[in-house]
Amino acid sequence: MDVVFPCLLILYLSSFRDVFSSPGYEYFKAYIWAFMLVPGRKRVTDIANACFFMKKHISSFERFLSEYKWSTNKVIASLISLLLSVLGDRLMVYGAFLAAEDTTFASKASKKMPGVQKWKDHSGNADRGGYIFGHHWSILGLLSPFSGRWLCFPIIARLIPGKKNPSHFVSTPEGLRPAEFWDVTVSNVLHLWELLGRRALRVVVDAYFANAKFINPLMEKGIAVLSRLRKNAVGWDDPPEYSGRGRPRKKGKKWKLADLLTAFEPEHLSVHIYGKDCQVAAVTRDVWLRHIPKKVRVVVIEHG
Repeated sequence: MDVVFPCLLILYLSSFRDVFSSPGYEYFKAYIWAFMLVPGRKRVTDIANACFFMKKHISSFERFLSEYKWSTNKVIASLISLLLSVLGDRLMVYGAFLAAEDTTFASKASKKMPGVQKWKDHSGNADRGGYIFGHHWSILGLLSPFSGRWLCFPIIARLIPGKKNPSHFVSTPEGLRPAEFWDVTVSNVLHLWELLGRRALRVVVDAYFANAKFINPLMEKGIAVLSRLRKNAVGWDDPPEYSGRGRPRKKGKKWKLADLLTAFEPEHLSVHIYGKDCQVAAVTRDVWLRHIPKKVRVVVIEHG
């Protein structure tokens, strides 16, 4: 097998050697080999066929995932250690690590598998219809600039359990409850933060994650969230100084954030978007948002 594998890949995979037993390590290398060769869906049958150098039945490859004793968390920790040793400061963006998190669907034929249920499909692809039966996954990766573009190194992928056929549970003082969407997505970021030694971290997410259930737990740990707000979002200034009469106001002036472009003189910034340098007009303001315990910096950009 070492003759087939590229020497550089063998060197990188050796970082995971202590996580597996001797036979388990061979299967691990075989899976990595197959993931690079098998296009599309990575079915165990195709993986076993791609690993021609291992004369093992397909059931042996299935047992590696279902019965072998190895820790996914230790594999993730080894991956982080490898990235830090190889890339180092190139993973830092303006003094902090930069991560991105999003979700994706994987359709399944069987509706009885744990976690499989009917999900609303937000992709906008008419050919897929409005709904999909399958698994919902949360994926988190580290971002790094590279030769004028960005690379994403996937770190964590966790299943988001639905209300039907739940597969994950959270322990609370009131007892066990099924895990929710925000339990999984928040725990992914916190897990990465711990593996990075609790160093400065920012996470980029789409507008769906601009929710207090996602932002507040991360804000408590000093993790910055970069997201997009709705066009009709509103914010408030600090409350005015108490005049001594009546009840003190809890909020200051209310702003419809989109109106900040007309209320204040925008500044013109040079930004790099989709491989091109361009000028944008923007207004920056620190405001209070609903259900967020700290002030948030909002940047309103004028564009089509």
